[in-house]
Amino acid sequence: MLTGRLTNVDPALRHGWHPVARSSGITDAPLGVRLLGEHWVLARLDGRLTAFVDRCPHRLAPLSAGRVDGGELVCGYHGWRFAASGECTAVPALGPGVPAPRRARAVTPWGVAERHGLVWLAPEEPCSDIVELPEADEPGFDSAWLPTTRTTACAGLLADNFLDAAHLPFVHAATIGAGEGAVVGPYRVQADGAGFVVRLEQDVSNPEDPGVAAGLRPLVQRRVSTYVYRPPFMLRLRLDYPAAGMTNTILFCLQPEDVDATAVYTRIMRDDLGGDPTRLAEAAGFEQAVLDEDLALQEQFTLDGLPLHTDGGPGGGLTSGGGAVPEEVSIRADAAGVALRRVLAALVVRSAAARLTPTADIRHRTGHVRAEPGSTM
Repeated sequence: MLTGRLTNVDPALRHGWHPVARSSGITDAPLGVRLLGEHWVLARLDGRLTAFVDRCPHRLAPLSAGRVDGGELVCGYHGWRFAASGECTAVPALGPGVPAPRRARAVTPWGVAERHGLVWLAPEEPCSDIVELPEADEPGFDSAWLPTTRTTACAGLLADNFLDAAHLPFVHAATIGAGEGAVVGPYRVQADGAGFVVRLEQDVSNPEDPGVAAGLRPLVQRRVSTYVYRPPFMLRLRLDYPAAGMTNTILFCLQPEDVDATAVYTRIMRDDLGGDPTRLAEAAGFEQAVLDEDLALQEQFTLDGLPLHTDGGPGGGLTSGGGAVPEEVSIRADAAGVALRRVLAALVVRSAAARLTPTADIRHRTGHVRAEPGSTM
């Protein structure tokens, strides 16, 4: 039986794709980032996106304090040079033409990729592909990023909050929850790949519909909400308003930087703005206000992680009876949150089993790098 909380530095999270930067933030200089309590460095070497543990194998200086030169990363301490593969190509103190020691390699992750305008890093072989964003290829959608937000709230609780349909009229009474009823009707969670999909239909206020102000449509309209979740912390929400003929999609991905630090990446896509930059900026501002409401509450939690409870049996199913008593009481409206806990609990169980095998950390011995197939901007 597994009970406990999933913190931002749980070893199981190494088996996942995590956003670690915006693609636009990778320039000609190396960039240091944090993930799961570890430091990494990102750089473009010879036109190739690369990532290394942010530590030179010589005297453990941060490689992010170095520079990029001639398609290689140069350590700022003693000038050791590293190719995109992690191979050390030159050690100035040894003189020209003298090969570097065989162990002089920069440590690489399982994979690094670019997709949806984000840089993704997987320290170990990931349990899921990067979440899809089909709206990026659909005509008529305008896109905007919210500023990257850093918070003390843990990633697991933030993912749970994003999937929670019952908090809207309370946490978001001034924004998206205005006028919404408190009752959440029955809905189904459908397994989908390594994650799941949730579909909800509700009558809600739609103040962003211009037809409301023009008296063409009522304020309260039918909304179809489709949540897509991929472990560990990749989420997409598509909001369709059939009466208004408008769609709002939110890409919401989390970077667990350290035990008390999470970076939040949010991209909105709208098909009702007609390319108007002013309206797009207003939509992004509204979404930022919604996020700020969530964070104001989440940062008051005293939990260090997302509570998990599983019997460890086939499928890693959650249980509310027998053995240890769960920390939480769940109801019908929490089906998506329970599914989230089930997927992450199963990941913890599988990861623990994998660490017992002699090949679990083969990547550190080989310096293997793999870019996700088909990764794009």
